[in-house]
Amino acid sequence: MSTLDITGMAFPFKVNRPLNDHEQQHRFSIKTPAGTKPHYVLSLIKLNNTFVECVDKWYAMRGYTAMAGAAFLAFFGTILVMGVSDLLQGEPFDYVLAFLLLMATALFFIAIYIFTRDAFTYTHYPIRFNRKNRQVYVFRRNGTVLKICWDNIYWTIYGHGVGTHDLFVAGHVMDEDKITVKETFGLSVTTAGKPGEEKLKNHFEFFRRYMEEGPAQVLDAIKPAPLIMLPGIDKVRESWAFGWERLTLHENGSLLGMSLYQVFAFPESFFRWFAMQTSKIPQWPQWVEDECAIEPNDIWVRDGPHRA
Repeated sequence: MSTLDITGMAFPFKVNRPLNDHEQQHRFSIKTPAGTKPHYVLSLIKLNNTFVECVDKWYAMRGYTAMAGAAFLAFFGTILVMGVSDLLQGEPFDYVLAFLLLMATALFFIAIYIFTRDAFTYTHYPIRFNRKNRQVYVFRRNGTVLKICWDNIYWTIYGHGVGTHDLFVAGHVMDEDKITVKETFGLSVTTAGKPGEEKLKNHFEFFRRYMEEGPAQVLDAIKPAPLIMLPGIDKVRESWAFGWERLTLHENGSLLGMSLYQVFAFPESFFRWFAMQTSKIPQWPQWVEDECAIEPNDIWVRDGPHRA
């Protein structure tokens, strides 16, 4: 089951720091298979003989941060309205209540910040792996693009603390000293605990095998599982129905789990829809499209309409 990380989506990854022991112990080699069953876990936007494009870590949990932010807004907003009313009616002036209202005001604006890290942003943050020039392009949260050589990325399993919670495959951009992390981006699968590490290895193996061996080999490796692409999210915003389906993906196959999870997933799906409707669809700069030009008559083109 995926974990939900509101702090990670609301605040950037820690950078300008040394690699920790967990990251060093779980480093991936791009020349050595990371897993035996590569899988993309419904994260692909496009695939062809030149590049494969996927969503990042935050896509699967979109809506959760907006829902949490809205809840905090409602809570602290109510406190402010009631507190200000009491303060204006009170005699003499209540300095303790005034101080508490100042704190509530600060928390109210923090809640606005959290809410707008999900809504009014971008619908997703694509990552493009170009096997022809061996470059990786990452669409940053501020709309700029990171370009880095596949061979120079430090791939590892990243997690908080000892790495038992909110684990995901991270790509680190390293400083010249090879120790200091300058920038971080994450692949889409998020899991928890030691058993989840195998899932992360197989997820990274999908992209490693594509980059090192090509589309034919990676598509053959996922069989008999079908290749199902995301529904054209690079051109249109996802529907409410698909957003709900994506939120409940990890509960597929379990009627009890799916039913119980609706307590969270159903209301979250509406916040996800709101976040998507108020956010812009990311557009790669023309220089990225030029460097990733698809070959004419490419037989490996897979995008939103493809389901096999």
